[in-house]
Amino acid sequence: MERDIFTYRKALEDFKRARGKAAMQRFWAGVKGESLDLLQFDEISAKLHAVNKSTKVLESVPLNKIIGSVGRTSDFDRNFLPLSDADQHRWASIKTEMTSPISHGLPPVDLYKIGEAYFVLDGNHRVSVAKQAGFQEIEAYVTELRTKVPIDSSISAEELIRKAAYSDFLETTHLDEYIPGVDFTLNKISDYDLLREHIAVHRYYMGLEAEHEVGSKEAALHWYDQVYLPVVAIIGESGLQGVMKDFTITDLYLWVLDQQTRLQEMLEVPISTEHALEYSISRDGKTLRPTAEKLGQAVNEVLEETDPISPTAGQQECMFRDILVGLSEADENLDAVWEAVYANHCQDGNIRGLHVLQGEVNPDESQKALEERFYAILLQTGIKGKFLTVKGNISNAVAEQSLLSDLLVLKLNFPMTGSWVNRLSHGIPTILRLGKRPILIVKGPARPLDDLLLLYDGSLKSKEGLFISAYFAAAFGSRLNILSMDTPGANLSKAVEDAKRYLDKHNLVYRYIVEEGKNLAVCVNNLVSELSISTVICGGYSGTGLLDRIIGTDVDEILNKVNVPVLICQ
Repeated sequence: MERDIFTYRKALEDFKRARGKAAMQRFWAGVKGESLDLLQFDEISAKLHAVNKSTKVLESVPLNKIIGSVGRTSDFDRNFLPLSDADQHRWASIKTEMTSPISHGLPPVDLYKIGEAYFVLDGNHRVSVAKQAGFQEIEAYVTELRTKVPIDSSISAEELIRKAAYSDFLETTHLDEYIPGVDFTLNKISDYDLLREHIAVHRYYMGLEAEHEVGSKEAALHWYDQVYLPVVAIIGESGLQGVMKDFTITDLYLWVLDQQTRLQEMLEVPISTEHALEYSISRDGKTLRPTAEKLGQAVNEVLEETDPISPTAGQQECMFRDILVGLSEADENLDAVWEAVYANHCQDGNIRGLHVLQGEVNPDESQKALEERFYAILLQTGIKGKFLTVKGNISNAVAEQSLLSDLLVLKLNFPMTGSWVNRLSHGIPTILRLGKRPILIVKGPARPLDDLLLLYDGSLKSKEGLFISAYFAAAFGSRLNILSMDTPGANLSKAVEDAKRYLDKHNLVYRYIVEEGKNLAVCVNNLVSELSISTVICGGYSGTGLLDRIIGTDVDEILNKVNVPVLICQ
């Protein structure tokens, strides 16, 4: 008996130490703005729509996974340290029963389980004593409750709010039942209403098209396959997740579509999801870094067997659906606009005309006349489009706006010759370096893309040119000529072999020309005359530094010597 009294007195001292520890931890938690409150089972089970109680099962439960209680949350903190002196005798008695050699021990506690977290139904003092005694586990009768959104024992109050919002979303949409295993979690929980609206609007339009009411499951599955997954694929390929790391994939889905909608309303022309994404992230001053897998694929995609180029190849029928044209009063006949018309063979294509005002200059009569002439061409050709005026630096504005297009068309009004100062300040080289889209540069009158000359050396940019040339040959019936320069030290044979294999695979007729030891620009100019070439297609600049801009490149020489349109791959 004396030993029981000794154990009890020691338990009282342990309680006092636990109370002191609880007070100190709550103080520092308050300083840090953290919470040590024990989680309330009733609140969590209601928020997470807990259902389906299972039969009680006796098992050993890790004490560190017990994070809440049923009705005793004011008596203990998150670590089950006691918060009230009134509990000292009860707490000491429990510890005496648990640790006294002559005690028969105590029965298992009763716990509820949600996900990987446990809540005490009966036995709060026993859990508290066991944790302070250093036990790792406790015997418990466990009743498991199931929720749409599982939780774990490390959940915070903020995470609980997000889990509850997601649970409410699933409760109303049943996406977890229709599309099991897919996580639609949002970090911006206020957007769950918007996500519900996306599905509801999709269901509404499906009903209009089908001329009968569409079920919620059918609509959800169709939305997931036809809307959600394609946008998510675009996001994955873009590398956007690496830039906006605080967003879930569904946050990004909503963000991208919001940007696309905003741009389409502002510009009054269709904008692709890819273009809206790249433009919007660029406007935020961020740079997308595609995954290594995408970069590797881009190098070889035009030579892969899976690359579809044919007149009936769906998406490839219209490579340049959205075209941006730089407009200037210096282009008297609007040759750039007419060249865009020739390049756009799309039933749903559009051409945007961009006129840049520098400084604080306001629109005048000349600009109004330019706008009228632009719309007159669209009316004559039946192509949709929009005249857009912006203020700022011409090169920067053109490069930025080109991100919303598949192709940029510019009129070269002034040659890129003279001193390095003149070259450095010329707009075309600047746009070529800032831009990320193919650029079609027009010097003289616009010409249909009937006879093409591709400059090919096996580089990535020339592969892109091969891809575009094959598209024109297949979709437009353009005649295709390919020029490769066999310079000293160049390993040209494989490049030529790959290009021929690619074109033969698609049953395209072409003429392949290999020249040795000549100036490229001179050779191109000669072939343009001899073969009546309408358009030259080539790669862009190989360098990116200041020196490259000063000394010039083959691209600059070709633009200066050749009088037909030149399409430069970026």
